[in-house]
Amino acid sequence: MFERYTDRCKIAVFFARQTALCRDATAIDSNHLLFGILIANRKGGDIFRLRELLPEDGAQQDVIANQPLIKGRNVPLTDDAKRVLAYTAREANRLLEYWIDTEHLVLGILREENNAAAAKLRGVGLKLKVCRQLVAKNRGSRPPRPNLLIWWLRQVPSLIVPVILPAVFLLGIMVALCLLEFGAR
Repeated sequence: MFERYTDRCKIAVFFARQTALCRDATAIDSNHLLFGILIANRKGGDIFRLRELLPEDGAQQDVIANQPLIKGRNVPLTDDAKRVLAYTAREANRLLEYWIDTEHLVLGILREENNAAAAKLRGVGLKLKVCRQLVAKNRGSRPPRPNLLIWWLRQVPSLIVPVILPAVFLLGIMVALCLLEFGAR
């Protein structure tokens, strides 16, 4: 599911889970995703300036980011978090972008109208249409779409031994058997 996500966006989802675990939540909701974005964008890359707009939340997330990682328990997504992630991918597709970044995650939160994180973002003045325009202008910050031909060529060496060499060997045996059969006549 996350193969199109940039590393920064994967970190945001990871820290959304950590936030839910630190707060003993039964599931990851849209607020946890927003907090994950704040942690992932601590070192820059936030075109919306969320840490400036939400300073209290940013300070709370710094505390969570510096705590030891909590392992061993799976935390499901709430329905609104599932919709946010689905909208996130749709927003990237709408902008004709392959990679999904934290910016698209913000768009996904804003698009899911009835959640606490969207209300918080709207409360500080973020609007979906304006944010889409900012993300479209910031397109150059993400890597280009991977070239499928180059990907396939990189996979060929790993295919040589298990697939191509046995096929060539069997083809050689079949040719040798045909030559023996026709040579015996």
